[in-house]
Amino acid sequence: MVCSWAAHAHPRTASDIRGRVVDAQLEGAGVPEALVRIEALEITEFTDASGYFTLHEVPEGNVVLTVSAEDYETTSVSLTAAQRNDLVRITISFSAADSLTVTVEGTMPEPETASTTRVFPEDMRAAPIRNAEEILRQVPGITLVQHGSEGKGYQYFLRGFDATHGADLELTIDGIPLNEWSNIHAQAYLDLAILLPEAVHEVAVTKGPFSLTQGAFAMAGTAAFHLGMPSDALGWRAAYTVGTTNRHRLYFGYSPEEGEGQNFIGAAATYDDGFGTRRQFTRTILNGRAVLFDDVHTGTMTLTGLGNYSVFQLPGTLRNADIDAGVVGFDGAYDRQAEGMSARGILATDYQYDHDEHRISVGAYGGFRQLELLENFTGFLIRPEEGDRREQGQRTYSFGFNANYDWQALDSLALQTGAGVRGDRFTQSEDNVGQDLAVLAPRRDLSATQLIAHALVGLRWNPVQSLHVDVGARVDMHYVHTTDHLAADLENSEILVVASPRATLRWKPHKAWGIFLAYGRGFRPPEARAFSAFTPTQTGLANEVTSGGSPNATVSDAVELGFRWEPGAWLNLRLTGFATFIARETLFDHVSGVNLELNGTRRLGGELVVSTQPLPWLRLSADLTIVDARFVESGNQVPFAPWLVSGVRASVDHESGFRAGLRLLAVAPRPLPNDARGATLLMLDMTVGYQWRWLQVSIELENVLNRELREGEYHYASHWQQGQTASQIPVLHTTAGPPFNARFTVGVQF
Repeated sequence: MVCSWAAHAHPRTASDIRGRVVDAQLEGAGVPEALVRIEALEITEFTDASGYFTLHEVPEGNVVLTVSAEDYETTSVSLTAAQRNDLVRITISFSAADSLTVTVEGTMPEPETASTTRVFPEDMRAAPIRNAEEILRQVPGITLVQHGSEGKGYQYFLRGFDATHGADLELTIDGIPLNEWSNIHAQAYLDLAILLPEAVHEVAVTKGPFSLTQGAFAMAGTAAFHLGMPSDALGWRAAYTVGTTNRHRLYFGYSPEEGEGQNFIGAAATYDDGFGTRRQFTRTILNGRAVLFDDVHTGTMTLTGLGNYSVFQLPGTLRNADIDAGVVGFDGAYDRQAEGMSARGILATDYQYDHDEHRISVGAYGGFRQLELLENFTGFLIRPEEGDRREQGQRTYSFGFNANYDWQALDSLALQTGAGVRGDRFTQSEDNVGQDLAVLAPRRDLSATQLIAHALVGLRWNPVQSLHVDVGARVDMHYVHTTDHLAADLENSEILVVASPRATLRWKPHKAWGIFLAYGRGFRPPEARAFSAFTPTQTGLANEVTSGGSPNATVSDAVELGFRWEPGAWLNLRLTGFATFIARETLFDHVSGVNLELNGTRRLGGELVVSTQPLPWLRLSADLTIVDARFVESGNQVPFAPWLVSGVRASVDHESGFRAGLRLLAVAPRPLPNDARGATLLMLDMTVGYQWRWLQVSIELENVLNRELREGEYHYASHWQQGQTASQIPVLHTTAGPPFNARFTVGVQF
């Protein structure tokens, strides 16, 4: 038996069991019209023409699947309650004397919302992935932009939000929050360089703030990364990657088979010159997990360690007019000294206990973070003689504790409770530096302590098998204490409280389709800078800027109505409508380098996702997301976030060992500040691989069409002609995406 799991912090009373019945002597051909049943629960289902079956809404507990088909001897497969509750995806297979093979492909919990998306290792293999962030490119509606080198954090767009480096998108690793609340470079800064993509077993994405477990920065949604080596990667594995950008990556990993992927250690070292100018980077990553004990009577405890160190160059943004005039190349750079360093480490422990109607989970972590950046976005606009180069630095010590208790009080009613705290103690500085990197003037010198404590309570009610209702609320208290060393050590302390009601409803009158409704409140606490004396001398966003009032949390109210139809493996359709309302918006400004408070906004949109599996080894999908994001009073469009995102994906995963994937992404021109507009983004990526016994080879191709990708687009004033009179008129700026490039990987596994 091979299995993998990830812990869930919410109660579940039922889940689907998906699988396939095949004839082992006929090269895995599906057995149609085979009867799959759970006699004790009187649940039955026939396999389709390809041998696939889905047992819907199977109550929790031990189950025995009995499979019978004409000309075959009846066969049984047992699944324990622990397997069903803790395993996100499980594979069990055996071959009987009559050659019948039963494969249970997954015990998947029903999605909480219509748009809930899960990404598994087979999805990750279907497209080029340079790092853990790019796993999210497989999620419909999410757009990623790398407006620096690979060493810097990505920029995220989702449902009409420009989440910058993470301000509106919560990321967690097995419950550990990754967003850096008051990072010097950007609020809620995300950098997944700490995580090996090989160590990711699943990513669960919730679009919108609808689950009680979603915390700060989940206004647009949450991406929850779950660790664990995939079932086909157990044992020792080594891989070497070489690429056309002089990329070299060496990976070593080990996961014992008896640990079922939860015990593992992995390390990787990468060097890449990057494309164009100032995109060189070097990175090392070390990930590991050990199961300290695992007993049915005492529970399970794990210890996880994550760490990375990166140094990188930074190209900055370029004026479109300079690119068109040939002053600078499309993938060039103005500043030949811009660079950065990033280091982070996390040590975490997690305890899970599941017995009868009780489930307890307790987690704690501690971490260290250091970030240094030297960048210039505006040239000589603000300081005509010395230039506007900024040197940023941050050092943070973090900790967190979280506990949840779930009680299945009745067959139809479950109680969910939880409490936790996360905190940071940090120092941060920002200085204007000259051409010789000497400090010209300090801009920020801040030390702070910040805490978020939360408590939550919720009920899950299943009055009938077809209806599931989750209601509850969480309260988050934010505490910030700052010391501004540039204002005579001025100290300031603030306490803010946000109450967030959450509710989801799932009605499945038929096993093949269901209707979903969700409501939730999301929040983003103000960064520590808001409580200091720092005020930018110049900003690049003139319209919609609001002033007055004390710093407060940004709060969003979101609602989603959706429909899911899954008549069989050959078709899965999701149609979703959503709306989000924010009373006081905030957006990042490249001139001032800080988030500016803006007027209220609303976002209205819809999402359509269609997928099919016409053959056991072939999967196809297409998606379309449309959103209208506007300021409520003026009716102006919210800048930066694309109004249309569409994708097409195809993947092949054949039992012969052949794998291939294709991904086409199209993003409509983005609205920019001051009524400017960006360019269309169209990108095609491909991957091909083969595994023969212990040998694995793969080729990844990025930007197959070799288009000039304007990944990052901005509209603000800049001036790069030192000594000449600067213009304050905003102009278009671009950061280039990668041209056509290729990577070849060879790996061994034993």
